Amino acid sequence: MSAGPRRLTLTAAEWSVVAAGRLTHPPPAFAPVPLSPAGRDVAISALVEAGIVVTQGGGAVEPVPPVAADLATLDRPLLTIRLQVTGRTGARQGWFALGRDVVVGLLTLADGGVELSLAPAVRLGVELARAVPDAAEVTGPWPAGEEPGDGVPVAGRLPLALLEDAPSPGATAEERALAQELERRTAGSLSCLVVGRAGSAVGAGELSWLATDAGWVGLRPRPDGGPRRMVDLVRVEPGDIGAWMAPVVGALLESPREQS
Repeated sequence: MSAGPRRLTLTAAEWSVVAAGRLTHPPPAFAPVPLSPAGRDVAISALVEAGIVVTQGGGAVEPVPPVAADLATLDRPLLTIRLQVTGRTGARQGWFALGRDVVVGLLTLADGGVELSLAPAVRLGVELARAVPDAAEVTGPWPAGEEPGDGVPVAGRLPLALLEDAPSPGATAEERALAQELERRTAGSLSCLVVGRAGSAVGAGELSWLATDAGWVGLRPRPDGGPRRMVDLVRVEPGDIGAWMAPVVGALLESPREQS
């Protein structure tokens, strides 16, 4: 395919017409919604005019071949990445499916619609970065008089249990203070779940970032062989997400696959 991505902006009704009956297990944010006959007719008319579907007998519609190929990749990918951003200003969700040469992406839009995109597989990191807003867009403005920090990023190392509200009897006073500071300065989060085949089993990996007053902070696991699961707090930018996901994506793609 060409080097440039293709992007389609669809209303919720238009996406429902395109996707209905063609995706086996879509994430809830991208599941087709029921439409009234009039609403379906309006959506079909707009889709036909845009060259996204063609009509057939009996009121049926079919996506044009390029869009049908996008749906096939979403339904039977090599691996999927599900992204969720939440914060005071609302939420955004993404669904990315990696095929042999392409990545197909879906993003929720503020008006309730979705963006359907197709890009070369080598652009996976770029497509993921597009889905990550600046941390300030997630946290929104802090209430007057409640600004939590001086703009210096939160940094250090913590037991993961402290961030999960789980018992952490071995935590030091310094670690507990750092966890409380991070919580005080956080007003949003990002999670990214990667799922793919690893031989005959299903492999998965997860990434977590926090939106703070001083920007995004990534939680980087630090295997040290000890009994506690430690994470480093690392300042990150939206464009870093591809590098953070690369080890998990690479490991799943390199795993032996069952012959179909």
